[in-house]
Amino acid sequence: MKLSTHLQDKATAVLALSRLHLQADTLDTGLQALRVELQQLQHYIDRLSTHALQEANEQLVIAAIHAETVAETAVSDLDEMARTSQLDPLTGTPNRSLMLDRLRSAIVQAQRHNTRVAVLFLDLNRFKEINDTYGHAAGDQVIQLVTQCIQSALRASDTVSRHGGDEFLILLTDIATGTQAEQVANKIQLALCGIPKVAEQSIPISASIGIAVYPENGTTETELINQADTAMYIAKQDGGGYRRAVR
Repeated sequence: MKLSTHLQDKATAVLALSRLHLQADTLDTGLQALRVELQQLQHYIDRLSTHALQEANEQLVIAAIHAETVAETAVSDLDEMARTSQLDPLTGTPNRSLMLDRLRSAIVQAQRHNTRVAVLFLDLNRFKEINDTYGHAAGDQVIQLVTQCIQSALRASDTVSRHGGDEFLILLTDIATGTQAEQVANKIQLALCGIPKVAEQSIPISASIGIAVYPENGTTETELINQADTAMYIAKQDGGGYRRAVR
């Protein structure tokens, strides 16, 4: 009786142990499946994070490029505004302020290197008659053509500026003698004679030119301009051509 009971208890224990092993195996299989799912989920999350980071990085790069482009455009626009604000709108030549700056710089360089600077003051002859007879559009065309003629007679280092109306200032830098300035004035006069028809009309164009040389005729930009202006009026009273300042 006792043996039978003992055997029954042992069988029950073995059966229970078998069930426990089965449960353990089932649990282990479930844990392995869960690990696989967790790994897959982690990989998916990593992919999402990488994609999100890449997308965010791309957006930052695009935003940076856009900001740089906007900044460059703004700087370019400001430079262009600054440049055009210093130019005469009709001729594209330096305005008075810029011309005075260049003349001051040229005088400083001439002082430093013991060279000369010349200022030519040019005024068109009978320009009012051109405006009155052919209209302001023709007058503007004459101003533009005169500008081109003057520029054709100058070196790259020289400057022509529309001083106002039909008046021009011409800066000749680094010259040895006043005779060089006279030669340029003569070249300008010859170039003006070759201007083509304006408004379908053969309009004779000439100018009176006054010449002032640093340091003989002045040591400041104001003195040189005034001396050249005075010489120009003397030339105009004499019927045109060019005159050197006397001082």
